Amino acid sequence: MNRRKFMASYIKTTLLYFLGFFPCFIFSQEFEIQGVVTNIENQALPGVTISIKGTNQGTLTNLDGRYSIKTFTGNVLVFSYMGMTTEEKEVKDQANLNITLKEDPQSLDEVVVTFKEALVEIDKGKLTFNLKNSVLTTGQTALDMLKKLPGVSVGQNDNILFRGASGINVMIDGKMTYLSGSQLSNLLKGMSAEDINKIELITSPTAEFDAAGNSGIINIIPIKNLKKGYAVDLRSAVSKGKYWMTNENISASLRTKKINLYGSFDYNTPHRFTQNNSENTINEEGNTFRLNRENEKTYKIKYYTWRLGTDWQFLPKHNIGISYHGYLDNFKSFNYSKVNKIDNSGELQSYILSENNIIEPYHYDAISMRYTFDIDSLGKKITADANYTSYRNYSDGLLTTDSYDANQNKQNTQVLKSHQPGSVKIFSAQTDADLPFKKYTITTGIKYAEVENDNQYRFDSLQLGNYVEIEDLSNHFKYKERIAAAYLSGSKKINKTTIDAGLRLEYTRAEGYTVKEDLANEWEYTKLFPSLSVGQIINEDNKIDFSISRRINRPSYSDLNPVRWYSDQYFYYSGNPDLIPELAWIYSLTYSLKNKYIFSAIYNQSLNFINRRLSIDDNGTSIKSQSDNFGNRHRFDFTISTPFKLYPFWNILFFSDISYTTYPISELSGEKQLSKWATTLMLQQDISLPNDYKINLSAHWFSSELLGIYSSQPTGYVDFGIKKSFLNKNFVAQFTISDIFNTNRYQAHSLSEIIDYRYNDKPDSRRFGLTLLYHLGGNLVKEKSSKTDEQKRL
Repeated sequence: MNRRKFMASYIKTTLLYFLGFFPCFIFSQEFEIQGVVTNIENQALPGVTISIKGTNQGTLTNLDGRYSIKTFTGNVLVFSYMGMTTEEKEVKDQANLNITLKEDPQSLDEVVVTFKEALVEIDKGKLTFNLKNSVLTTGQTALDMLKKLPGVSVGQNDNILFRGASGINVMIDGKMTYLSGSQLSNLLKGMSAEDINKIELITSPTAEFDAAGNSGIINIIPIKNLKKGYAVDLRSAVSKGKYWMTNENISASLRTKKINLYGSFDYNTPHRFTQNNSENTINEEGNTFRLNRENEKTYKIKYYTWRLGTDWQFLPKHNIGISYHGYLDNFKSFNYSKVNKIDNSGELQSYILSENNIIEPYHYDAISMRYTFDIDSLGKKITADANYTSYRNYSDGLLTTDSYDANQNKQNTQVLKSHQPGSVKIFSAQTDADLPFKKYTITTGIKYAEVENDNQYRFDSLQLGNYVEIEDLSNHFKYKERIAAAYLSGSKKINKTTIDAGLRLEYTRAEGYTVKEDLANEWEYTKLFPSLSVGQIINEDNKIDFSISRRINRPSYSDLNPVRWYSDQYFYYSGNPDLIPELAWIYSLTYSLKNKYIFSAIYNQSLNFINRRLSIDDNGTSIKSQSDNFGNRHRFDFTISTPFKLYPFWNILFFSDISYTTYPISELSGEKQLSKWATTLMLQQDISLPNDYKINLSAHWFSSELLGIYSSQPTGYVDFGIKKSFLNKNFVAQFTISDIFNTNRYQAHSLSEIIDYRYNDKPDSRRFGLTLLYHLGGNLVKEKSSKTDEQKRL
């Protein structure tokens, strides 16, 4: 078959294919077929193309040679792989279909089938955003891409919020990070968006997942090489916002029949600049004054990231893998602030000029080991994982504050020096069994995780030329958490209905200790976390999915740590060691029309909702921003995903989220109930032009919404990108403009009567970026039969 014609016939794909069809007019039944594709030596074949004959729908096998595809009885699956014979199998009443491909010495042309993934896929409480082929990743980090996803925002102090709540758990390639706050945001800032394959927002996790995360789970899946042979990618990117930034990356992999080796090194400088204005009222000696702040924050960052790993199939059914991920950064921040003190008549009474410089290098090391035993050819397997992570930071800050009167006469200078070394050590181990049978599937497993957090903080003030420790501010905080878990889940198809049910048991013991006060807090509890998902096929064009799960949001280590992070002498962040866990039930109902128009309704009911509140410090003037429990929170979300095709080369995706949120906050006069409707809109346009040009135009708009005690202001932005491929798609050039009209900003005001704080942050969000990527590859696997050079090309 002519290669060009073959590629053209398969270049299109169905959006959200895995939601399924039910052609009632012929009374056929949908099935999810799973299996493994191997060669005659029982070695897994990654990257095998599985297509449904007569359609442009299909999938690829993963690194373990496994695949999963939804189709109907009577359809024919076609299995094709370069250098192998093509196999066709009719779908019968079966849940597992394993295939063995034989070598085909007569195969002279490489078979390349491209299935175009939709930008957004929705299924059973999971939203998947495919970024691998996105034109908008140049100069962006993983944290930047999260901000662009519907429902995800980043609050002050780099706190990641999903649907207005901080109870979100972040995984990297299916592995828990166990980090939060600034530690998590720094990890994501060091990850280039161009290394991400997809991001999954799992709003209704099943029992296999950790119960942590009331708002859900974010799973960031990196790009992997599935082809045999070697592959080397060289990437160079430069971008310009307030400052010039660069990202240099080299990644390489080698896949043979039994061993897979891979590694990468990345140098990234995601510098940041933010202008901030904020104000609030204070009372001093019976008089009321307004503080007006003008801040400029500069972050100069250099990230060095490296990854190494290997997978070894030492026996036909046994595989072991080990990987290492490390990074260090040279992090420096410079904060310049002016605070005007104004009386009720509008007259300037005094002002301060502050300079807060912080040097905060981070060191991160993570080692993972994984063992897989494939029990039989039906797909049964046992996996065992062990992970160790060490995270260290050494923070040294110098806050200099000059005070002036209304006539610009300098009154005094105060110097505050901080030293805050911290470390987090994480160990986890788990064993899982995946047991598919002909009519049902059983999954079970156990897990143990242990986390230790140690944070020392010392503050010194400059007095008569010498630094003297401030005893009231200096302290030492230790935290240890142990979680043991076991789960059991089952899946079964009954005619047109698919049922997934699971139960997870978690035992938690946590200890927080503040050394100076000899204050210890302990938590010990055992909780059950059930989950249920039911999918019902009504007919060929209509399908409904319902899910329910119970979740927990344990306070993060930074939220429990009572250390203070000063912005200036009038504002600081602090942890709260008295926080208690937040529990939630999540209900989700999804309706699919014609396999592409998706409508979802999600209800989240949380108890002891955790978010930030503002209060006045004991000195009567400084503002303390601290996490606290807010009582019961109710959140309703209604989402719509609708794709359109204007022309064969022009695709449009519209996504919207309409939400209603309500919860109480504490006031001086008692409780106050906050309630608000909010909307998120996204419009994505993908245009394919001749000569392999691709254009993407993306518009985002966010209405006002509740963020703790804040009500945010509407904001939005437009991104543009263009990509061009050369040299048989081995060389790619990509140009991106983020926030074309420079409209993105973060504004909010307090709804509490205790403090009338408001802020207006303007980041350097308009950026221009250019990326050049060159790919080298070739088949290094020694073939048993003679092949031409063309056959060995990747």
